[in-house]
Amino acid sequence: MILLLNGPYWFRGIDALFGLIYIIVTLLIAAMSYKAYKMTDEKKYYYFSAAFVLMSISFLIYSLVNLALTMHISNTLNNILTNFDYGFLLHMLFMFAALTLLLVVTLKIEQKKVIILLFTLMLLFTVFSYQYYIKFHIVSFLLLFFLGHQFYTNYLEKKNFNAKLVFISFYLLACAQIFFLAMVYYNSIFYVVADILQLLGFAVLFFMFVRVLQYGREKRKA
Repeated sequence: MILLLNGPYWFRGIDALFGLIYIIVTLLIAAMSYKAYKMTDEKKYYYFSAAFVLMSISFLIYSLVNLALTMHISNTLNNILTNFDYGFLLHMLFMFAALTLLLVVTLKIEQKKVIILLFTLMLLFTVFSYQYYIKFHIVSFLLLFFLGHQFYTNYLEKKNFNAKLVFISFYLLACAQIFFLAMVYYNSIFYVVADILQLLGFAVLFFMFVRVLQYGREKRKA
């Protein structure tokens, strides 16, 4: 069983707005990643684009099941809980697929057997996990923190501002998972903090891609 209608009561309408912003921003990042791929021919941007499309689908599913639960679209409580359960599983599946794809790109894993193994493990964990909410945010934190560390290492090597923005964005996203978990054990206000941190993380990443595209255009004109 998972937690339903997270966060303080007064935040529920705002929470839906945040969900809409996540969908839009992740789609924009996906579009800009694809443009960066077209401009630079760097394959990593293509996979970044695919990963953020998966994230956008994940947020869309979560927003829809949350909306259904809030509006009591289902006829009975059992139906509501069952539908939300399945909806959250789909949310997990697409999000973990996105993060796994980012991990494959970041670590430059090229062996198909290893890639298939990672996605299979991700699928099995999603299907057989219990207490979805808690495990989802624990695993998300680990993946995002590891990605953030890899991007930090990349920043230390390259020492450029765009690389710095990338590792900051992923560390913000990782920190958001901590506050999502803190909400369970301490206070629902942490859910608000988590949403703000998550939004900031995506905003920083979006800004980085804006800079990449601007640089690419200036380079073409030159």
